[in-house]
Amino acid sequence: MDVPRPAALLRDFVNSVDLQDGIEQLTDPATARSWLLAHDLLDPDAAITAADLRRLLAVREGLRALWRGDGPAPLNRALAGVRLHPEFAPDGGLALVAGGGADQVTARLLDAVLAGRAGGFGDRLKVCARDSCRWAFFDTSRNRAGRWCSMAECGNKVKMRRAYARRRP
Repeated sequence: MDVPRPAALLRDFVNSVDLQDGIEQLTDPATARSWLLAHDLLDPDAAITAADLRRLLAVREGLRALWRGDGPAPLNRALAGVRLHPEFAPDGGLALVAGGGADQVTARLLDAVLAGRAGGFGDRLKVCARDSCRWAFFDTSRNRAGRWCSMAECGNKVKMRRAYARRRP
């Protein structure tokens, strides 16, 4: 199954930090701006401030918490104060738009979330159940019951740990 573009965009945004290896791709406003431009989340003339970056990191972790099953509260807190408005495109499509910076990026991310819900694939975006990983992935399993980003890596480690614990007195 191919990963729809909106899902890939959201997954890549959440995975802009590798929690397991401690590699952060959005380290400062300039680096974040380059990353966001490369992923079509920001217009070329828009700037990113340190405050914008803090908000975007909160949105990222709010999405991770939501996909992990921790509920919407962290994401809702991160979205507080975002200034967005709906706008119709010439083709009749509806999009959320904002002036610039973190609001613009957030509008594009929320458009991707809405596209996922409308397209029936929003529930396929998940976070690895392995606590040390928490990598975002698109669940391609038929029954949408995937729990790990990779069965060969995380799934195997979790299952081996459980089996070992059962055998120990």
